[in-house]
Amino acid sequence: MHLDRRAALALLLIAFVATRTDAQPPGDYLSSDQVKQLVSGRTWVIAWQRELANAATVTHWDFKTDGTVCARFAGGKPKDKCADDGKWLLKGEVLCWDLERIGETYGYKSVCVRVRKVDDKRYEAIAEGGRLHPPLFYPTK
Repeated sequence: MHLDRRAALALLLIAFVATRTDAQPPGDYLSSDQVKQLVSGRTWVIAWQRELANAATVTHWDFKTDGTVCARFAGGKPKDKCADDGKWLLKGEVLCWDLERIGETYGYKSVCVRVRKVDDKRYEAIAEGGRLHPPLFYPTK
């Protein structure tokens, strides 16, 4: 059996959509109390490219207890100057942030996410509406 390119592309697209992590049932997501413990006063090490071991591609974001967030560029150090500042808030178990300047191109400037635990240390931030490829992260502090 020989598939033409359009049929093969359609099958690939169907397989991709079927395996999307944001298609997981809501029961997999953390509760509002669990998300609050992960966020308030914590720094997240975020891997937008899902490679937490690669220091050149991770970034450090401080979610301060006053509802502000300090976002740094990938490859920076935890105490580097903020590349952008913004606000964060919880709406039930949904974490939302709104940055001032960066992230528009890649879809993370203003976004709301649900959090799901991947293993003992890592989590995924899954954007509502699937607008953002789910980054891996782990909280510090």
